[in-house]
Amino acid sequence: MNRPRFTYCLGELEQNRLWECLQSHFDWGSSIWKPLWLNGLKLGSLNEKWSERVRLDWSGGITETDGDVHLHTDGWLAMGDSLQHMAQGWKQFGYLSGWRNEQFDVNDSEGRPLFTLERSAFRPLGLLSRAVHINGLTEYEGEWVFWIGRRSPYKAVDPNKLDNLVGGGIASGESIREAMLREGMEEAGLDEALLQNLSGQSRRRSCRPVSRGLHNEELFIFDIVLPPDVLPENQDGEVAEFRRMRIPELTEAMCSGLLMNDAFLATLDAFNRYGLLDRQHPLAVWLDENR
Repeated sequence: MNRPRFTYCLGELEQNRLWECLQSHFDWGSSIWKPLWLNGLKLGSLNEKWSERVRLDWSGGITETDGDVHLHTDGWLAMGDSLQHMAQGWKQFGYLSGWRNEQFDVNDSEGRPLFTLERSAFRPLGLLSRAVHINGLTEYEGEWVFWIGRRSPYKAVDPNKLDNLVGGGIASGESIREAMLREGMEEAGLDEALLQNLSGQSRRRSCRPVSRGLHNEELFIFDIVLPPDVLPENQDGEVAEFRRMRIPELTEAMCSGLLMNDAFLATLDAFNRYGLLDRQHPLAVWLDENR
């Protein structure tokens, strides 16, 4: 399939609105967060609520210096076990909602796994999770459009919100490519023949406060161009519908807060790469400088 080609860029008013949305969505106010150090590595961030819970419930060694919280155990296996035990207590007493029974890897700064932890505990501790997102594009009625999904109304997080064609977390022990193939099939019914030649287009850091703590996630972004006769079809019940959206309609949905925040960022990334943004606009400059 041909690479998508857009023959115009968004107007200044649209770009200004997107820029304002970006700043409001992802300005997470670092002054309110306490750095969380695990066995000497700075891996998370705590707000005051979760900092107090950790002080009360942590069973290992703990010290605080200059506002930073340091947790200590005898090795990474013990760290994972102790954090899992603490999180299970939070779940039992109703402090932590959204328990998933899914394990994510906690990695060091080089991407090497240190230990695994229940997915729902990442936000309270501000730990970095990882996810794959696929922008879907196709030609429709003589122009390039995006395939956009609408999340199921039964989803625990952001029901009915608009999303990328595919988006999902990378499970413990799973490679980026394995996650992309699995999520592509589960969320959109895309088989390996369609996905096998995809290569990563970009990496973005999504960081923002949420009700459960800090959403801190690294997004691995892919693009796929679907033939006009290929229609995505959800397999796991997590997507209610897919729709083709032209750029003006999609831009308005983004500016109106109808897209999930991570999907907003992944879509902006595609807008920037496909020339829909003025290279000199602060939005494009920020996207170029913050990969």
